[in-house]
Amino acid sequence: MARPANINQLLSSIKKGKNNEAPSDSNNDAYKVVKPKFLDKAKREKINEQNQLPEAKNGDISKYNIVIGNKKSRQVDDGVRNNNDIRLVDNEKQSSKFQFNWNEQEDTLSNYNPIVGTSVSDLIKNNGNKHSKKLDSFEHAYMGKHWKEKSLSEMSERDWRILSEDYHITTKGGNILHPMRNWDELGLIPNDLLEVLKNKLNFISPSPIQRISIPNICQKNGHSTNRDLMGIASTGSGKTLAFVIPILIKLLGTAIRPLSLKVIEGPKALILAPTRELAQQIQAEIKKILSLSSNELTKITSICIVGGHSIEEISYDLSKGCDILVATPGRLIDCLESHLIVIDNVNTIVLDEADKMIDFGFEDQVTTILSKLQINEMKDNLQKIMFTATMTPTIERIANGYLRNASYVSIGNSEEFVPHINQLVYYSPNENSKFRKLKQVLELYPPPVIIFINYKKTADWLATKLQEETNFKVTTLHGSKSQDQREYSLNLLRTGRVQIMIATNVAARGIDIPNVGLVVNYQISDSFEDYIHRIGRTGRAGKEGTAISFVGDDEDPKVIIELFKYMTKKDKESKNKPVDNRFDDLIKQKYNLNKLLSSKDNIIH
Repeated sequence: MARPANINQLLSSIKKGKNNEAPSDSNNDAYKVVKPKFLDKAKREKINEQNQLPEAKNGDISKYNIVIGNKKSRQVDDGVRNNNDIRLVDNEKQSSKFQFNWNEQEDTLSNYNPIVGTSVSDLIKNNGNKHSKKLDSFEHAYMGKHWKEKSLSEMSERDWRILSEDYHITTKGGNILHPMRNWDELGLIPNDLLEVLKNKLNFISPSPIQRISIPNICQKNGHSTNRDLMGIASTGSGKTLAFVIPILIKLLGTAIRPLSLKVIEGPKALILAPTRELAQQIQAEIKKILSLSSNELTKITSICIVGGHSIEEISYDLSKGCDILVATPGRLIDCLESHLIVIDNVNTIVLDEADKMIDFGFEDQVTTILSKLQINEMKDNLQKIMFTATMTPTIERIANGYLRNASYVSIGNSEEFVPHINQLVYYSPNENSKFRKLKQVLELYPPPVIIFINYKKTADWLATKLQEETNFKVTTLHGSKSQDQREYSLNLLRTGRVQIMIATNVAARGIDIPNVGLVVNYQISDSFEDYIHRIGRTGRAGKEGTAISFVGDDEDPKVIIELFKYMTKKDKESKNKPVDNRFDDLIKQKYNLNKLLSSKDNIIH
């Protein structure tokens, strides 16, 4: 770049005038050095009119750049050398060669003030005397307030994105409402229900699936219908309240029906569960909320119908009428075919653990029930809600066929809700060494404990042996027991009247015993899938659990190989939150597992 001309040379050339001739009159304006002058608003508007630009005459110059001389500026400089030096240039004609259509919601720097925009004096002034306080002050100035410190009106799109990332919430489907920050901020939940949740059940804040599901289930789709929803979250993440609370909100929003009308019209909400144990568990949660409430909530009624109870018992319960019906698919169809109940007035249907319904062969029953309810589609008042732990092709097909303009919400790998289970696998060549090791293990872990076996004869034998040789109180659960006996055994363990429950795979799916810290596979399961369901009874709702398995010489090699691969994979995935996984070296030798370590393809699926 050339050096600028000397100021004295410039002034002398002006004084000489054109053709190096001295001016005839020293007061001639043509030869004066004009000082910058300031323009008021009226003069600037006059300049715009002189440029003959229609938009500028109307006062709108947002689409133009302002040019002073040969330089372009975004704003009119208050001090300009000459009115004739100002002109406006159309941005559209001067636009870049490349055009990009950015989504403003994806701009991570939106509403973000960098540290360079903050006065250093303000930072220093606000700092405390201690070094830690100085760091906090600088960090606060750089990052801004956390979303938890902001009011709802202060939340920016960036804050909502950070909130969703904090809880690993992902959504799709368009027009998805933001998650709930707390129970009462949005004003969705009536005061009576809030009182039960916060003060009587001590649920201080919603779980991630509750945060995103409740506002979107309550979201209106048009004038009269709530929007359908598909929720994907692991077991133990709080899905039950995620759909029970919106159902209660909807029922409280309408007039409470008299008993006679409940009997004639049938339920307003239908909840389907894959197993009788899970259905009874959902019913227990609803009953607990209703029993702790007052005012209008006490008038809402709920009934559970599952297998194992006679038609006479079910008929007697249904004769009382209900607002909420909890049922297994097969038993509900039996009642419909026997004309014990009608579901024509159901306006909310929930499919809980839909993936397990398909696994258990209930696809035909589920589609039959949904088809019966499709009559309500003409009335435009049926809301369908599905929850699943995995999105299988079958679940996706059902969702696409029956859900209408649905919201899809998913809870990812949140450390708070991913099961944290320590897996210990021991070699036990015979029954004596296995039982001796079992007694040692039971002394190390607090109750309740669930011990899984493969055969009901083993359950009875092991229960007798533990009662004879230890001080533990034991109950059993297997297929030869009646429904009443199963419920009694579960209740004994839940209430602490026994410390150990010995069960076959009947108890591996669907049931929830609070605070189970230890699961023992006294006999390894016949399939790896059953193993996963068995150990899933512990480490629930963010708590840590332990699963101990005994392996002998005659196990199915395929199951042992799958178990070894699974534990190796979990070791690699748990670097941020380590688990205590141990696999006995003797088992590796007997089942030739060491060769798998050399092949990454065999370890990671």
